[in-house]
Amino acid sequence: MHAYNPSMPKTLSVSIPHDLTEAEVKARLVKGLADARAQYPGYLKNATETWDGNSVSFKAAAMGQTVTGRVRIEAKVVNVEVDLPMLLGMLAGKIRPEIEARGRKLLA
Repeated sequence: MHAYNPSMPKTLSVSIPHDLTEAEVKARLVKGLADARAQYPGYLKNATETWDGNSVSFKAAAMGQTVTGRVRIEAKVVNVEVDLPMLLGMLAGKIRPEIEARGRKLLA
């Protein structure tokens, strides 16, 4: 059994169902990321994303912490994984419902 290491990131996983084509999901995600960057320039001005087919890896800074993650588009679901550093990991319970709500709204 491994001892808890507070410096290890906490991975937050969210699955968001959808009834769209994978191309439409990708188009909405691209637009949603651009909108978020415009809405939160202080947090996301240095954010990066790298697309590989229907998957994207991203990196952003929030509250002085680096956040990384991945989004994978599948036929009926979008899987989101966000690696939260220790300080933000303590807020995972508040961050998860926000990701779910924004994801469902984006894919509705």
